[in-house]
Amino acid sequence: MITKVIILDKPGKIFKGDKVGIFLPSSPVKQAYRLRGLDEIKDMGFIPVEVDNILADFGYTGKPADEIVRDIEELMGDDGIKAIWAARGGYGSNLILDKINKIAEMKPRIIIGSSDVSFLLWRIMDLTNIPVFYGPMAYSAIADRKYDRENLISVLSGNYTELKINGKVLRDGRVEKIVTGGCLSNLASLCGTGYFPETKERIVLLEDINERPFRLDRMLWQLSEYGFFSGIKGIIFGEFPGCFKDEQERSMFYSSISKYFDPFDYPVLYDMPFGHSSFTKTLPLGIKIKIDTSEFGGISISEKGVI
Repeated sequence: MITKVIILDKPGKIFKGDKVGIFLPSSPVKQAYRLRGLDEIKDMGFIPVEVDNILADFGYTGKPADEIVRDIEELMGDDGIKAIWAARGGYGSNLILDKINKIAEMKPRIIIGSSDVSFLLWRIMDLTNIPVFYGPMAYSAIADRKYDRENLISVLSGNYTELKINGKVLRDGRVEKIVTGGCLSNLASLCGTGYFPETKERIVLLEDINERPFRLDRMLWQLSEYGFFSGIKGIIFGEFPGCFKDEQERSMFYSSISKYFDPFDYPVLYDMPFGHSSFTKTLPLGIKIKIDTSEFGGISISEKGVI
């Protein structure tokens, strides 16, 4: 259910001194993480503007779905706010997928999130065709300083000619296509729904955390049965922290899952530092990136996600 795509410009770049809105799309946040996250964002030179009741607790989620949507609409409607930043992941972004058509029609803003916020990023990208930003969240990775600040600021300001981000090569190849993707468990959960994101003819990031190898394999099997692997043009696997008990189990996993993409001819990278990572980098989704394993084992980014 991708529906009609609204073609909008890319969001504007942000600089030191700009205001960034912080919203709560998923699980509740804790005060200690909030305070550390606010300090980090201020230290980057941005001015954080939180939605009301940022510490709200509605059970599984921080806020009810309708309230989350109102918060996002208010931030998007404020011309003084140049980016909106998810506070954390957990659970809840899937509950607003049928409520964001108005958001999709608003002036583009940089939208930053990862993990559970994958749901929101994919929906915005499918409805608007504008880039979104798979990066560290304000009151989790930012608060824990588990992110690459230099990379983050470069991506959000568009201050680069080419970014190279290293990983490891599982299968050789060369491709230059639009990149999408995010949290593997979220993507698998959308199979058979009207919200499965556009992945055909794209390079796709797949990453997750604390999922045992058999559960990861089950998700990949589900995607395979859904026809996912036959339509894409490349794979970027994340680091999968907490998923393997040792290197032998990691090696066995990657050897076993090759059955899903062996019939197809595209490059596959792994151990890429996106999403759940000890030092996560920010990846603009919806722009072209290049994989060329004859040059190096990683991705090259020349297109900017901002204007």
